[in-house]
Amino acid sequence: MSVGVRLRFVRRVFLRIWKFLALFFGINVVAAVGFYLLQPPIRLSDAFYWAIVTISTTGYGDLVPNPGYARWFTIGVLYTQIFLIGYLFSVITGIVSTESQNRALGTLGTGLKEHVVVLGYSAVGRAAVRELLLEEQSVAVVAEQAEEVANIRTLGPESKLFVTYGSPGDAHILERVNISTAHSVIVCTPDDTTNLVASLNIRAMAPKIRIVVSVSRPELKETLRAAGVTYVASPSDLGGRLCSSAAFRPDVASAVEEITTEASGADLQEYLLTEGLPIATQSFGEAARTVHEATGCIAVGYAYAVEGEFKTLVNPADTAQLRPGNALIVLGTVENLRKCRRLFGTEQGR
Repeated sequence: MSVGVRLRFVRRVFLRIWKFLALFFGINVVAAVGFYLLQPPIRLSDAFYWAIVTISTTGYGDLVPNPGYARWFTIGVLYTQIFLIGYLFSVITGIVSTESQNRALGTLGTGLKEHVVVLGYSAVGRAAVRELLLEEQSVAVVAEQAEEVANIRTLGPESKLFVTYGSPGDAHILERVNISTAHSVIVCTPDDTTNLVASLNIRAMAPKIRIVVSVSRPELKETLRAAGVTYVASPSDLGGRLCSSAAFRPDVASAVEEITTEASGADLQEYLLTEGLPIATQSFGEAARTVHEATGCIAVGYAYAVEGEFKTLVNPADTAQLRPGNALIVLGTVENLRKCRRLFGTEQGR
């Protein structure tokens, strides 16, 4: 549980028990004043000491009420103390029960930062979450039904996976998954209208976040890009192209599937070329040789910024000049890609 979540929990506990605290303090004052008046001669500080010791049931016995009104008053104080303990236990039980249920459903929010938010848990969402966890990314998932939360939580540890439920486009739900500190968000509900509304709300709440949207209708790609979406994917369109390829070049289609998931033992990754990195000033051919000799990975292309957007070149000319800020795309086994991380001095992605 993050520090932010703990603080919110403490705040909720205080709001529930502040009346008890006020009542407890008030009874202490009444008990001390009453004992002071009914048990003379005694100092007021001793009366407060007696009240605290009596109400807490410690009872050292160094201050004993005299027979008469003082003793009857003490009996009344003790009965009040019994009521207070019962009230406190009922409040604490209610708090623990409510907080346990809220935590199980993810309604308390998360303190994850630089994570990936997945809105929607359709077939696309399930595949995205599995792949992100394989790549050891921190993920926050918003399912549309409360019944889905428990099953999704079994996919990864609490330190890496947060799950809640609600409407993906709701601002309160986006705050719950800490959208303002997220690295990127994948919007993949089955409804394109919901995806569009969610994308607009996300862009308003997190202007710099990377937004990836899955759509059923490819014709909506331009509309979503105009709404500030970084990347639009059409699973049906991509699936259709893979099926078409598999009809007469099945091994190519299989290879495409294999290199898009780390679960196969190989993966395509990209590494940002930073200032001071020798590769960042080499030609593509030189960089490809450097990477292959050092890691065994194959450089297949690179991406460069044009007016704020990145363009990708696959299999560019060897003479193409790389620059700091470009992203080099490499293909390799999981083990070789670990060597890439050491070579580039950074995690994959941008």
